[in-house]
Amino acid sequence: MLEHQNTKPEPITKDDASWFQSLFKVCFDREELWSQHLGDHKYEAFHISKQAFIFTYTVDDSTDLLTIGVHLAQRKKGLATYLLKWVIAKAPEGQKFFLDVECQNIAAIQLYKKIGFEFVSIRKGYYPQLSAPALDAFVMTYQKLLS
Repeated sequence: MLEHQNTKPEPITKDDASWFQSLFKVCFDREELWSQHLGDHKYEAFHISKQAFIFTYTVDDSTDLLTIGVHLAQRKKGLATYLLKWVIAKAPEGQKFFLDVECQNIAAIQLYKKIGFEFVSIRKGYYPQLSAPALDAFVMTYQKLLS
């Protein structure tokens, strides 16, 4: 992750919708839904070199981590960890973070636990599948401590 320490994530704007949609498709093998919210001040999206991104929704002291994606060729290089830590670091003290993660997504669950997220609940049948039963999701939370 040291290779990212001097890299500052850049905002994703409405002008970036085309490449963002392509990157999302590469990361998740489905169409993205988030670019329609770019420009709404409650939503924020950041990228690193158009290879990794994070998308959040914030109201007051609560931030929902909507999605994190890393291009297949750039995985296991610390980009997701770096982006997540960066978003938390720039948030005000006391900020609460929430996310849901597919119960079978072991890599993401390990990342969130490493950062300090804790399990809150399970959402049964939360992630629809094309030709299989919907997958459950873990709901996790983290609160940035006051110093």
